[in-house]
Formats: sequence, C-alpha cells, structure tokens
Amino acid sequence: MNRKEFAKQALMASAMATAAPVMGLSPSNAKEQSSFPDEAMLSFRPLFNGKDLSGFVDVNTSEDTWWVEDGILKATGHPIGVMRTEKQYQNFILDIEWRHMEPGGNSGVFVWANGTQHEDNPYPKGMEVQMLDTQWAEINDRPVEYVHGHLFPAMGLEGTIPDNPSEIEGRSYALENRVNGTGEWNRYLVVCVDGTLKLAVNGKFVNGIRSTKRKKGYICPESEGAEVHFRKIDIMELPGGVIEPDQAAPVV
Repeated sequence: MNRKEFAKQALMASAMATAAPVMGLSPSNAKEQSSFPDEAMLSFRPLFNGKDLSGFVDVNTSEDTWWVEDGILKATGHPIGVMRTEKQYQNFILDIEWRHMEPGGNSGVFVWANGTQHEDNPYPKGMEVQMLDTQWAEINDRPVEYVHGHLFPAMGLEGTIPDNPSEIEGRSYALENRVNGTGEWNRYLVVCVDGTLKLAVNGKFVNGIRSTKRKKGYICPESEGAEVHFRKIDIMELPGGVIEPDQAAPVV
C-alpha cells in the first residue's frame, strides 16, 4: 500500500471513530453521510525540507543543538529541550522517519503542544509520542513496553484516555514491540484527529490515546540527552473539527 492509500484509510478510520459518537449515528449511517476532502487535499508536504531548519523555531535548546547534514536533521541531545513549528496544527497525519545513534537514546515529538517550555521543565505541555532506543528500558530498569511507541500527556495535560493503559495513569503502551535498534531507521505514522491520536510503528498501528483537553497546538521535535536523526518529517493537514477555545494551545 502506498502512502496516499494509507492516508485515505487512516483519515476514514479516524473520521468514523470520532464522528459517529458525536453525531449520534451508527458507523454505517456516519459513513453514508460523511464527506471527505477532495483528492488534491490528501497529500503530504515536508515540515523538514531536507536542507535547513526553515519552518521551525527554537524554544529552549541552542544554536548548536540542531543541524542538517546530507539531508538528515540531527540533534546532539544537549541541552534537553525542543524546537517547534512556526504555526499550530489541529487535525493532521505526520510521517516521521527517525533513528537513535546511541544505546539507550531518548527523544520524541510533541503534538498539540504549547510553544514554550512548561515552568521550570524543559518540555512543553502537550501529547508526547515517545521515541526510544531499544536498549533504553534495560538501561533504565523500565518495562520494555516503554520503548515501542509510548504515548502520554506531558507537563500536567489532563483528561487523557489511553487505548492500552500503562501503570501510570493516562499513559498508553504499544500492543506490539516493533521499534528497530540503535542506528536503524524507524517510521512513525501519527494520525491526530479531534483529540484522538493513533500511532503506527514500522507499518502497523499499535497504540492510541485520546485527549479531552487538547486538540490543537504546535509540533515539537525533542532533544533529550542523546544524538537522534530525522530524515523525514512530512505532514498531511486534514479538515478542522469542532473545538473550544480552551482546547487549543496558547499562540506564541
């Protein structure tokens, strides 16, 4: 299945999952009465252009943290922090390819996030899609489920409903271990629609979480203590949904 066909199926599945309960329709009726974007709208564009950091704004790292080499976006991991997109996004699909270069490396991407760090912490308030090296769990004496697409609310974001609850309230573990090891590329497809986030790891949907408090915000790649590479960060923007003012991150 090519990326365009996957995007169509992901959009339709997400729309059905969110629209039917809201509209009070059965899945079959919702399908009959829903309308979807024109073919031209179902296309990805790069957030990372493969050349420089255009389109991103540093939040709390340094001028030496992020750089582009041979078409790959790289981060040293120091200092710990994030950069953000120039604009906010509501409903979208992210297509991200990433790899860790050090055993036990830690990184991730925040979605629907604030554009500033949270108080004295280096991370923004929002939803985090975790990206961990496969040796991270052993090095840090944590369950292996942390490694393969952990989803969780960060910095006090409340009201999350996990598909596969972890031992920490509000967090969701992946149902299958699919992340590749140190130096190997991984592909995440992150579908974000009306507060619901679904994650596919290397070709299979394995995790999901829903936020009742946040539906719009910035996208923030993370630097967290170890060198990490991104060779693709593409986005497909989807039609907006019903949103209350307090469900969007503050604009900065």
